Parts: sequence; structure tokens; C-alpha cells
Amino acid sequence: MEIFNETVEFENSRYIVQLPFRKSYNELSNNYPLAKQRFQNLWRRFGHDSELYQQYREIIRDYTEQGIIEEVKTEITDNELNRPVYYLPHQAVRKEGRLTSKTRIVFDAGSHQNNELSLNDCLWPGINLNPNLLDVLINFRLNAVAFCSDIK
Repeated sequence: MEIFNETVEFENSRYIVQLPFRKSYNELSNNYPLAKQRFQNLWRRFGHDSELYQQYREIIRDYTEQGIIEEVKTEITDNELNRPVYYLPHQAVRKEGRLTSKTRIVFDAGSHQNNELSLNDCLWPGINLNPNLLDVLINFRLNAVAFCSDIK
């Protein structure tokens, strides 16, 4: 909680909080080759599926406009920024039966090279905010009507 309180900022109607590292970020190795290989595999997949490429490109553009992600022009090292650098591999997940977005992007902070730490390994896990499943199921059965929704 101390890390959160020390690093929270409110900027442009948004809260910004630094990642809660539990281990020294110096233990986080350079994963650029791994992320690059994953992207090359994704790029080959785009060559076979132009619809996936268009959907993926639109999602990336939307994320960039929202400030969720940023473009990295060259390989950057930890020493240049005085903070950890981790290239987050990503991939497309498709569900054809969906009415809204059929494609979504999944980021893999658990990826790591052999005998190295991932980004997830270096972060505090935080508390579990999910409700107890047994409570949810029992409460669902108690009432005559149930509502479900999807919030963006």
C-alpha cells in the first residue's frame, strides 16, 4: 500500500500508478529478442489472414490514441531510462461467435526466457478482487430474475 500511496498521480482526468515491484528490477532481464520473435510469429499470421490484421491494427490504433500503449522506436536499455524496461509480448485471440468484438489483444507479462524472471515474477500480486464463486452462485439462485451485462 505504501508503494501505491507514494506513486499515485492524477493527470488529465486519469490516475497513474507505477508498477509495484517487489524485487529489484535489475533482476528483470532484457526480453527484447523474445518479444521480437513473438511479433514476427504474429506478423506471419497476419500474412495469411488480412481480416485479422485489419482488426488488430484498429485495436492497436485505439490503444495508442487512449494512451494505453506507446510506440517504441528503438531498443532501449534499463540504464537509459533509470527504470525497468520490459517489452510486453502480445497476441491475437479470436472468438468467431461473438457479436461485438471478435478479436482482442492479450498481453503476456508472464513470458520469460529460460532461467530468467518475467514481469509478473517481479511484481507484487495484489489482493484478489474477485468475489467468492460459491457466494455468487448461491445469490444467483435466490432471486427470480437475474441481469447480466458487459461494461467497457
